[in-house]
Amino acid sequence: MTEPQPPENQTARLWVSWLLVAALLGYGVTQTVITAVKLFTH
Repeated sequence: MTEPQPPENQTARLWVSWLLVAALLGYGVTQTVITAVKLFTH
């Protein structure tokens, strides 16, 4: 038996949520790196 395909809007929502998670993680990492650089360079 083949799996039924999810509706398009569900797939889009999944992509959006993953992109938001990735953006938030990237932002947090960026802020941490900037703070670390500031601490080590001063």
